[in-house]
Amino acid sequence: MNNFTDLEYVKGLQSNMHVIFDTPQGKEVLKFLEESCGWYQSVFDATNRDLCLINDGKRQVVATIKTLLDFNAEQIIALARQKED
Repeated sequence: MNNFTDLEYVKGLQSNMHVIFDTPQGKEVLKFLEESCGWYQSVFDATNRDLCLINDGKRQVVATIKTLLDFNAEQIIALARQKED
C-alpha cells in the first residue's frame, strides 16, 4: 500500500523515480507513457462510461509519476493529507 503521508516512504520513492526517469532512456519511457495513457488528449468519448474510467485511471498513473518527480516530499505529503480529508 502507498503511504504518501510517510516522509521516508515518499523520499525513497522519489529517489527511485528520479534514478529511473532522469535518464535519457527514462525520459523516453515517460514520453511513451504520456502518449499511450492519453496525457495530452483533451477530449474523450463520454458516451462509453467504462472507457472514460479506464482513460482516467491511465492519466492518474502518469499524474502520480509526474507529481513525484516535480514536487518535493513535503508538498506530496500535504496533497495526500488533503485527499484524506
